[in-house]
Amino acid sequence: MVETQITKQNNMNYYIITKEVFDTINKANISFRLFNLAGTNVLVSTTDTIGSSIQQFADSAATATYINGVKADWVNGGTVEQWEIDTIEYIPEIDN
Repeated sequence: MVETQITKQNNMNYYIITKEVFDTINKANISFRLFNLAGTNVLVSTTDTIGSSIQQFADSAATATYINGVKADWVNGGTVEQWEIDTIEYIPEIDN
């Protein structure tokens, strides 16, 4: 399991994208997804390369640090931990 987790992290790209871009990408390649509170932007970890992102992060730690720094826009005072980005699996059917 640890080996699989390391491989997953090494192959991931971390982005904030618009909802419109999110609607066009391959959901099967997303491993984590979080909408901002307004529902206009989406944080994703994906194996895809997305050229039209708002922001890109080097890894899940940098992603969590950024989101927690602007948490009023994303998690309403809560936090997003690195382990959540690394281990919580996105289920595409929840967005259908």
